[in-house]
Amino acid sequence: EKNAALGIETTTGPLGQGIANAVGMAMSRDYLRSEKLASHQYTVWAFVGDGCLMEGISHESASLAGTLGLDNLIVFYDANQITIDGHIDGWFQEDVKKRFEAYGWSVIDNVDGHDFKEIHESIHHALSLKGPVLIKCHTSIGKGIPDWEGKHQCHGQALGEDRYQKTKKAIGVIKPFMVPEDIYDHWQTSQPTYLMEEPVTPITLKDHTNFEQIFIEAKKMTQAIATRKSSQWVLERINRKGLVGGSADLTASNLTKVSTSIPRVPEKIDGNYINYGVREFAMSAIANGMALEGNIIPYVATFLVFSDYAKNAIRMSALMKLQVIYIFTHDSIGLGEDGPTHQPVEQLTMLRATPNLNVWRPANTLETICAWESALKEADTPSCLVLSRQSVPAFTNITRENVLRGGYCLLQPNAPVMVIVATGSEVSLALSVAESLNSKGVLIQVVSMPCMEVFREQSSEYKANVIPQDVPVVAIEAGAKATWYEWAGRDGLVIGLDDFGMSGPGKEVMEIMNFSKEKVLEQVLSFMQSKKMRMEYQ
Repeated sequence: EKNAALGIETTTGPLGQGIANAVGMAMSRDYLRSEKLASHQYTVWAFVGDGCLMEGISHESASLAGTLGLDNLIVFYDANQITIDGHIDGWFQEDVKKRFEAYGWSVIDNVDGHDFKEIHESIHHALSLKGPVLIKCHTSIGKGIPDWEGKHQCHGQALGEDRYQKTKKAIGVIKPFMVPEDIYDHWQTSQPTYLMEEPVTPITLKDHTNFEQIFIEAKKMTQAIATRKSSQWVLERINRKGLVGGSADLTASNLTKVSTSIPRVPEKIDGNYINYGVREFAMSAIANGMALEGNIIPYVATFLVFSDYAKNAIRMSALMKLQVIYIFTHDSIGLGEDGPTHQPVEQLTMLRATPNLNVWRPANTLETICAWESALKEADTPSCLVLSRQSVPAFTNITRENVLRGGYCLLQPNAPVMVIVATGSEVSLALSVAESLNSKGVLIQVVSMPCMEVFREQSSEYKANVIPQDVPVVAIEAGAKATWYEWAGRDGLVIGLDDFGMSGPGKEVMEIMNFSKEKVLEQVLSFMQSKKMRMEYQ
């Protein structure tokens, strides 16, 4: 869906995302130029229609572009007043010119979108203006179709053979396919000039981060810490130009700002940290635009529950194979007091259902290090780092190589009678349950699976060693159960959530929703009895 060599800068389809992509491209260009990594200033052009400007994301992204005063961003608005349902009078009557001027844009209005001279003049005018520019072109949809010009039928319906022939005759097209001579001549004349322009110099922004050393350093840390804090600790140690971050008004909660972060504000184009405001959807689509530029790795952040707002853009990241890193904190009902509106339940399942998207839910600092390492090395796959608000215990008896496989054994006794698999804050819960059973001679294998997608890519032999096929499997995660049956099987036990959370301190909410050691142990024992497993545990 993208191929710059063919002139395809970004995929199309989801209305409104294109203008956000353009904002991201312009921001990338400014950053690279400020770092003396781009050889010249270029203009970013975008084309939008009435439907694009109805979408909420156009408001979000245009507002931020105006606030930042993005220069050399020029958007053509094809104002044909038609969408699929018909003329827009009944559902879109706002003054777009005043709206964009209120954002801080310059607006060139009343351009005849069928007059080449007026279009040419508007372009020259736009290039002379500071900040982002909207050129409003008034057009008639289906120009030249005898009975459909200006009507919604030609928005998406096929002309049919008779109407097709009449239209060709009306606009003077004789051959089945032809390029008008004046356009052909103009192209032939301008092509040499275009080819002689200064080429864009390829840029290589290398990652100089020593993840092995960071992992060794973290092994000395024994205190309990929230994985959102672990992530910030890792970010402080990442040594890579071109890593541009930001948060949707939750910087202090997402912990995405570090000592090297420079705020991107008006007139300061060298900023590598963007305060996106409360604009989760635009933030994510802008990040896609930054990644599409090709030389920057953007990371953006919000609460996991608000990934719902960003989902359409996340899908485009995955579809276009863009290296965008999504940081989603406050990852479960364990966040506590904000209540069920902020406590994610189904979001992990939603993200894991998206093709070509790696979803990491690390259990501690060491796994968080590996999640960042993977995200920075996966050039064709976006990554989600799903992080806890509450502190989680440290455990250090793991290797970097195993974590980077997406799933590995934390406890691996000989001839286990059952496997418990967990992620994130529930890994320590799985360990405590297994240790109680193991102390009574009931041998339990414990698996941490921070990333299902990466684990799925491992060899059959490795996966069978981690999750043997001949023993029952219990999966524990404080979220929707759906994705876990792949590993537990239909005869396994999945301890998850079939309901929304509740308001209250995080620890109490977890206990009430059956995520305490005692409640989980009770469920596991009942499951073992249902399997008629022999055990000595009392």
